[in-house]
Amino acid sequence: YISGQNIRQIVNLQGAYHQLDVIDYAKQLCDVLQFLHSQEPVILHRDLTPDNLVVDGEGKLMLIDFGAANELIGTATGTLVGKQCYISPEQFRGHPNESSDLYALGASLFFMLTGRDPEPLTQSSPREVEINVSDKLDKLVQSLTAQDHKERPASAADVKQALSELG
Repeated sequence: YISGQNIRQIVNLQGAYHQLDVIDYAKQLCDVLQFLHSQEPVILHRDLTPDNLVVDGEGKLMLIDFGAANELIGTATGTLVGKQCYISPEQFRGHPNESSDLYALGASLFFMLTGRDPEPLTQSSPREVEINVSDKLDKLVQSLTAQDHKERPASAADVKQALSELG
């Protein structure tokens, strides 16, 4: 049990996050994804959404609900899990990979920055909704939510590096 509210609850009460807070939380999430994706076999969360991100009393972000998580074994497809707005195209087709969690990260960042769920199965641009989002952060979210997983950053470590250059 983790005491705190999830990101959706917080945004619904207080509005969208400032981009510096989003960058900080995104770095924390990258650390979690790096750990999961470094396991042998790889562990995919497959349900990274604002509802599964809890902020504890000390302001630390926790990823919860590993009910949909699975080990990536060969080309096994598994069942479709996750919330529609946060599912990558390849996960929707039944072929999740590490990049699918990065897509969900980008979609979650869009929500944190705008207070809106992204359009399902699309590339997201938070700056189209919230003009105060920096161009560089907008481009990172766009790259994370690219429709072709090969066009996304290669790893959570690469995303964290890009975030470090933003703030």
